[in-house]
Amino acid sequence: MIYFSGMTLDQLQVLKTIVTSGSFRAASQELHRAQSAVSYSMRTLEDELGFKLFSRDQYRPTLTPQGRAFLKKANDLIFQFDELGETAEFLKRGHEPIIRLAVSALWPLPNLVGALKEFSSRFPQTEIKIIHDVLSTDEQLLEDHADISLGTIFNEKGLLITEELFTVDMVMVCSAKHPLAKLKKPTTEDLKKYPQIVLSSTVKSSDRSGGIVNQSNTISVQDLQTKKVFLEGGLGYGRMPDFAIKEEIKKKSLVTLGQKPITLHASIARHSAKELGPCGKFIWDYFSRGQGKKLK
Repeated sequence: MIYFSGMTLDQLQVLKTIVTSGSFRAASQELHRAQSAVSYSMRTLEDELGFKLFSRDQYRPTLTPQGRAFLKKANDLIFQFDELGETAEFLKRGHEPIIRLAVSALWPLPNLVGALKEFSSRFPQTEIKIIHDVLSTDEQLLEDHADISLGTIFNEKGLLITEELFTVDMVMVCSAKHPLAKLKKPTTEDLKKYPQIVLSSTVKSSDRSGGIVNQSNTISVQDLQTKKVFLEGGLGYGRMPDFAIKEEIKKKSLVTLGQKPITLHASIARHSAKELGPCGKFIWDYFSRGQGKKLK
């Protein structure tokens, strides 16, 4: 068996950061280190391994075939080390010190309030971190930014455990003063003439953006409140979850455009390779056993 006595976990984490951030410079900023220190760390690691991790022929460094294979194993080791640290913290405290929830912008927040109130009374020493996202709550799990995700789960890689809880209807609307509001039933060609307000993913590595009619005529936002304000202000048209615009429809600041609603499935999800502690299990059971399903 060959051992690399000089290789450190820090070097592996620097390698991962360079790849995820896209450059040595971006990695140095994210790690709060000098770029020369990041470069030195990688040169030292390459010398220790005996092969090049990066091809530096282009403007941006790209992984060599050996580098890609090595990174895959390095990511597994970093994940296991993080798990070990969490296990140690759990054994010391008896429960997780923090619970990270990735919550979709399409998730009705009143649904979450009851769960968090009960959670706080049971686990007052555990920090709650809410990560707001739009279309990538599943990617938050895959990138280990969250313990549990609530929202529309794609699970394209099949690595998540999911449970569907309820559905949300996405309704096409615009301002009552918008030109589209004067049409009885706007066609796709009618819609293409005006800007579409769309939600886009908040994950850097994701290019998801749902239900776009005309890619060249959009205004992308990352939260539902901004989208609603833009729609009411007459900037364009777009789909909104039905629960979020009941009052606006009632007072006629927004009107529906006669398009068929798109039904989305709201689910709870966690990574299949990661066991939940007592805090995570409480959140999971709260929604899975029916409390959260009463929400809509």
